[in-house]
Amino acid sequence: MIKKLHSSIWFTALVGICVILACGCVNEDTPVTPDSGAVEPTVTEPPIVEPTGEETLKTDVQPLDYTEDYNWLTIPSIDKSVDVFYVYPTVSSNTTGVMDITSDDERALAGATYQGQATVFEQDANVFAPYYRQMTTGVDLSGYDLATDTPEFKQGAVDVQDAFEYYLDNLNRGRPFIIAGHSQGSMALIELIKNRFGDDEVLRNRMVAAYLIGYTVTDADLEKAGLRAAERADDTGVVVTYNTQSPTSAGGAMLLDGANCINPLNWKTDDTYAPKSENLGAVFYDDTTGEFLSEELNYCDAQINLTTGALITVLPEDNDLNFGNQPEGVYHRQDYGLYYRNLEQNVGDRIKAYFEQ
Repeated sequence: MIKKLHSSIWFTALVGICVILACGCVNEDTPVTPDSGAVEPTVTEPPIVEPTGEETLKTDVQPLDYTEDYNWLTIPSIDKSVDVFYVYPTVSSNTTGVMDITSDDERALAGATYQGQATVFEQDANVFAPYYRQMTTGVDLSGYDLATDTPEFKQGAVDVQDAFEYYLDNLNRGRPFIIAGHSQGSMALIELIKNRFGDDEVLRNRMVAAYLIGYTVTDADLEKAGLRAAERADDTGVVVTYNTQSPTSAGGAMLLDGANCINPLNWKTDDTYAPKSENLGAVFYDDTTGEFLSEELNYCDAQINLTTGALITVLPEDNDLNFGNQPEGVYHRQDYGLYYRNLEQNVGDRIKAYFEQ
């Protein structure tokens, strides 16, 4: 697959005074320059709360022109029968509150995060990924009860919806598709499915699955979208979602009441334990550079906590993974990486099931 990458995270939340780290973002006090090399991400995320479910996202900002390749992180060569529309998580700490998609540094961070997440889909699908003016860790929330009410969040969500409409009308050519994201990317896609899918059965029927990982997807969200949560490894037209943490963790702000969860090792939604022997491979990338770090077979286990909706895992004691300033045991930053090969296999399984139905 040939991708157009234009330049050389994920979204979490604060509830009250909870301070958490943005995956793929850089230290606010150490901006990345083209020759500065990788730096340790230590920025905090703005608050996010349960989606409002508003039918219309309103913004007076000039729309992005998605006819321009410059506004796409990836436009692939078409060699697969299914597409993926992928939305990256929080990568920007821009003090304006809005990602500058003309910044080489910020575009590079989006590309680095793509490597650790969206490559899960490349074996089986053509991956399209737009740049969007996401809400950053520097957003001013004064006067807003909900982060989803801020013009900065709405602007990013509208960009995602505009990009999706352009993709459907001009790039998709009628192929079945998957939508996928993480954290703020998933948050924007939750708004998309609620606003766009609920009244469009034809569109829902073209969707193989939605991988909305790293944020809470509730039954209310699914009802508005006319969709349902995944219940096994090969159901289609469903939403795959989970939030990973340790057995002792109190959880992070991305895990809210009513969270749906599926176990990415055994693809069950009950509390059946999946031992690490079922883990086909964890794959880790540096989310500031996109550099491949390692692949580990049978790395960790998985079990759903039915009370909280969290996906529980025990990591190797000698792990050197960087989860930033997350609360204890919140593994949000590696929701994709910990179960990379199982996710990769599952994408193929769902595509196969889609064409056989």
